[in-house]
Amino acid sequence: MGYQNTGYARKKTLTITKGSTTTTYNITASFTYGGTTYPALTDDQFAKLSNADYEARRTAFINYVYGLHSGLQTDCPDLTVGSVEYNTVACPLTQQNDV
Repeated sequence: MGYQNTGYARKKTLTITKGSTTTTYNITASFTYGGTTYPALTDDQFAKLSNADYEARRTAFINYVYGLHSGLQTDCPDLTVGSVEYNTVACPLTQQNDV
């Protein structure tokens, strides 16, 4: 199976600041949510997740983090914002020549 670089970068960390407490979580670390244990991933494994697998892991990860912080879902109802960004510096696209 070939992998396609789309120019989009998936962010791995989520930082929560409530009051004077700041906590950072990494989506590539192992976590358990909804009875499913998500294993730790290397950067390469994370980059090669299919979009469907990435979105499923991201949804579970966000719900896992919501469960750790009372009231977070009310304060920040959409933690997916900023999880993917178009970044051709980190994800350089090869130039296509017209034939």
